[in-house]
Amino acid sequence: MKKSVFAIAAACMVTVGALAGCGGQGKDTAAEVPQTESVKAEASKEQQETPAKEAGSKEKVVVTALIQQSRNFEGLQKMIQKLEEEENIKIDAQIVPDDESLNMIKMKLNSGECPDIIDYNVPAVYDIIDPASNFADMTGEAWTDRLIIPGNVTAKDGKIYGFPFLSVPGLHGFIYNKDVFDKAGVEVPATWDELLAACEKIKESGTTPIFMPKDTWVPQILMTDNFAKILGADGCKDFADKILKNETKWSDVPEFAEVLDKYLELYQKGYVNSNFASATYDDAIAAVADGTAAMHFNGDFFATSVLEANPEAQIGMFPISMKEGADVITENMSSAGFVAYKNSENLDVVKKIFDLWSTPEYANLYFADRPAFPAFQGVDGGKVPDYLAEINENYIKEGKAIPEFNYYVMTLNPLFESSLYVYYVDAPAKGTMDGKAVMEKFQKDYEQYMKDQGAEGF
Repeated sequence: MKKSVFAIAAACMVTVGALAGCGGQGKDTAAEVPQTESVKAEASKEQQETPAKEAGSKEKVVVTALIQQSRNFEGLQKMIQKLEEEENIKIDAQIVPDDESLNMIKMKLNSGECPDIIDYNVPAVYDIIDPASNFADMTGEAWTDRLIIPGNVTAKDGKIYGFPFLSVPGLHGFIYNKDVFDKAGVEVPATWDELLAACEKIKESGTTPIFMPKDTWVPQILMTDNFAKILGADGCKDFADKILKNETKWSDVPEFAEVLDKYLELYQKGYVNSNFASATYDDAIAAVADGTAAMHFNGDFFATSVLEANPEAQIGMFPISMKEGADVITENMSSAGFVAYKNSENLDVVKKIFDLWSTPEYANLYFADRPAFPAFQGVDGGKVPDYLAEINENYIKEGKAIPEFNYYVMTLNPLFESSLYVYYVDAPAKGTMDGKAVMEKFQKDYEQYMKDQGAEGF
């Protein structure tokens, strides 16, 4: 069902885009704002701002938010600005580095001093933090009737706790600079061996083939992509069922170690930027945008950020598998979005914000510079970029899309964040672990984690 909706959404976007076109491209990616800085400065120091509990008043109201740095998009900032100008609702946002956001969210929830709204992946956050205990139930709110795929954000208890921006959250692949490929005389690779050959030619031309940052959430995407491709959808389901019952081990699957070894080989051959241990996600965007690096593996949203940084860049995208013959693409099953703190004193105001944000008047601003597949009916997601249109034709319409591996074991996301993802960064930096060693080390972490959780069978 999801695949057919993706294809329909893509067709609609092409039609709408042809009629309406896209807004102008921004020049910056997520704004780098100090953690305690508001998204919009106060109009006057004398202006009094007091939180309000009622949404019906036009008096100045202040709603607090926590937003990940990479998601503080220009479109979101315009939505926030529109709220203040037209509704007199100010969002006082704390912008935090992506790799610090989850710990900060947990800390604030535990302290009872949580922002009114929290930016995170929906519904992935449901498996990291108990939604019923911490987030406001939005089931039955007017905006939920406008969702294109309500099931995307419905929790296991049948309730909706999160507000999404996307109906089709994202697809994984290498986002590449076409000019760099042309300069090096390489074509888009179809196999992993062809990728290595392309990297060698790009390296010889004086350009970094692949850019990787230190942010732990980034390298893992290559692994969750290839774990799924190597096992296949049915294999992922079978493994997830067994691992959660303690009927198998992470170290029992040699394919996992093989994926990691191929990942590590990219570093060993000098195909990855030498400063990967200190480089940031924003550095990756800049490098592909200006051509100092040829490509980067991530979700298709990365391509949009590259084009925001350099609207003149010629950008393409291609999926690739470490397994010969696995010609599929993986999907990220969670959308960028927000959840509301259950005990917020401004909950009525938050509900009004979500309702407004689901309308074309607001949501169109989000997609003006970042075309994608909207979560809500009637919203103009913009013209599908050529690289997505090609993937839609070659993979989505052909039924060659499967969920990323993490989708099958989402309840383990807290452990992945604190353990496995860190090893993906440490392994090439320290050079002391191969793929087998990483999975054996993670298996020990996993066993202890499940015991601590009181999981049956451990």
